[in-house]
Amino acid sequence: MASKNIHSKLLGLSISSAVLLTLGWPMFGFFPLLWIGFVPIFFAHYLIHTNNLGSLWVFVYGFIAFLGFNLGTTWWVYNASAAGGILAFVLNALLMTLPLMVLHKFAIKHNNPIRIWPFIWAWLAFEYLHFRWDGTWTWLTLGNGFASVPKIVQWYEYTGVAGGSLWILWVNKSIYQLALRYQNLDKNTRLKKIFNLAFFKLFAPIFFSFYVLSGWKDFKENQSFRYSANVLVVQPNIDPYKEKFDGLTAEQQTQIMLNIADKNMDSSVQLVVFPETALVGNLNERSLNEEETINLIRAFMHKYPQVNILTGADSYKTYLPTEKPSETARSWDNGVHYDVFNSAFFLSQNDSTIRTYHKSKLVPGVERLPFSSILKFVEKFAVDLGGTSGSLGIDKEPVVFNESPKLNIAPIICYESIFGDYVTEYIKRGATLLCIITNDGWWGNTPGYKQHMEYARLRAIETRRYVARSANTGISGFIDDEGNITNKTDWWVATSAKQKVFLNTNKTFYVEYGSIIGEIALLLALYFIIGLFYANKLIIKS
Repeated sequence: MASKNIHSKLLGLSISSAVLLTLGWPMFGFFPLLWIGFVPIFFAHYLIHTNNLGSLWVFVYGFIAFLGFNLGTTWWVYNASAAGGILAFVLNALLMTLPLMVLHKFAIKHNNPIRIWPFIWAWLAFEYLHFRWDGTWTWLTLGNGFASVPKIVQWYEYTGVAGGSLWILWVNKSIYQLALRYQNLDKNTRLKKIFNLAFFKLFAPIFFSFYVLSGWKDFKENQSFRYSANVLVVQPNIDPYKEKFDGLTAEQQTQIMLNIADKNMDSSVQLVVFPETALVGNLNERSLNEEETINLIRAFMHKYPQVNILTGADSYKTYLPTEKPSETARSWDNGVHYDVFNSAFFLSQNDSTIRTYHKSKLVPGVERLPFSSILKFVEKFAVDLGGTSGSLGIDKEPVVFNESPKLNIAPIICYESIFGDYVTEYIKRGATLLCIITNDGWWGNTPGYKQHMEYARLRAIETRRYVARSANTGISGFIDDEGNITNKTDWWVATSAKQKVFLNTNKTFYVEYGSIIGEIALLLALYFIIGLFYANKLIIKS
């Protein structure tokens, strides 16, 4: 009976963590719940350790908590592919459970389940590596949880989202330890610890955020001259299932977008942005100016001689006999090799050559097969989250489209906008405006497209750049350099939005130095893990 009661408590604690983290996540509700979301699973681990239940149960109940978190926040992936969605939920939950196992092994070695720093550094290291390996699915990076309240994380310009992840875990650790020791503390000690928790760990980072924001506002006001550009983003609202790749021709879709743009055009607009895979039909990159969709765009640009066009496209490029095919290259029966791309094209009034960028951060299981040499069997579980699927070619580095000395455009395609470190590479190459082109219609009217929009607010803060966002079915619009959404469109309507955006040429600390927290976490996690196997004793104070 006692064993049954223990497991009932453990199950309840695991489910509590899943519910709290889910309800604290954009777009579900109350972000302060993130500060207590890990506390139940920490208590579950404490019970398992003190009752000598074994490592298996740490894994089981940790997996239940993190699987619930994945399901509760990203269930909409299931809309695109049932089998692929389930695979994504299970694999990501398994990875999230690994830091808990590090904590448990540390607790066994030192007979102390109260120290949580091993878990924190292992989790931050997991997030850091998750951005950089073949199976990346970084949607649930904890720092993304503050995307809907950008005013309290303005210091992301120094830390990136890793700072938010550390904040969440640090507060959870402190609340767990205070709750565990509360009954054994005298009244004065209790009050002191509660004050320290509330002021130094909760309110101080928020106060610092407002201080940083105030400094950024002062900096902008003191600039003697701020460069700007007028941008129009187009939302064609072409159904990705019924029209985009079957129901409408490529020319019809292009004309729909141009007609929408035309209704909102004037002589001040310098840049028009179309969404991901706006141009369909597998355009041949060796003869783009012969494509009918390109000719339609050129005719539109002739009407407005000041305007430039950024558009998504699905395209391919053949390899010449003297060129070495890439690892992702395919071949026709005649032996000619070619690569297929999810592309961004830039058409300029100043250049007849169409500049191209090929999406680099590809969606695992959709646009590329992770660990293709050993996991070929999982290809049938591919999740359809974009217009172009299969093993795609990539550009190894970001490409910036430089139109003028100050209008330098970062073409960020869909999933790439989740990668803060990658977006900073555009800034290092001179980008003054972030343009996110995406097609979020695959998920339906779910939290998925809303979360995707919210996450872009964090990229604006990290880089202090305006964002122009064109989404096929929504949400399109603009985000200023403080993370505020402006002039946004509604979901599932054919429309456009226009705004003046300001162009910043300065680099933030995060752009210059990257994720220092992630790098430190990786080193400390290795220290803990090596210590579990080789060191006789680790002296670590929590």
